[in-house]
Amino acid sequence: MFLSHQTITKYLDEGLITVQPEFEMKDIRPAGIRLHLGKGIFIPESGQTVELGGGSELQYKEIDISEEPFILAPNEFVLGATYESIKTPPNILAILDGRSTVARLGLTVHATASICDGTLESPQVIVLEIKNIGNFNLKLKFKDPIAMMVFAELNAPVTQYAQTQYLGWGDKLSET
Repeated sequence: MFLSHQTITKYLDEGLITVQPEFEMKDIRPAGIRLHLGKGIFIPESGQTVELGGGSELQYKEIDISEEPFILAPNEFVLGATYESIKTPPNILAILDGRSTVARLGLTVHATASICDGTLESPQVIVLEIKNIGNFNLKLKFKDPIAMMVFAELNAPVTQYAQTQYLGWGDKLSET
């Protein structure tokens, strides 16, 4: 069952769901929380050969967008992270979703999996796989509202935890 704004607000007040830093109540939407773009954009350097199973030390160019926006060209792919960090208990699933407002511009925020594993022990930023599938340049700015986090209550708490592998950039994203 997906959580409504009433249950999300209740769980935030009770500390069952944690969002850091403090956020504005207007960011609680009817069925989720609006998330904002963090300050780091990571551009994969071209020409690298990558093993799908991991083990490759990938190279990225890091751009700080807290001072100046980043222009995402059509068909360009970058990594980013949410400004907010999220923590959920073992019986609440966090699901990253796009926002129709930015999707209509051609911006996607996750390429595949929308389930956010690993938010159980401490608040975690959410990795964004950002791609411009539109026909025009998009200006990405620090704290732009870029995604939604929806929550679902599981029928039993999770006892098996995912081993997140960031392929060499996960630690940097948590610093953004």
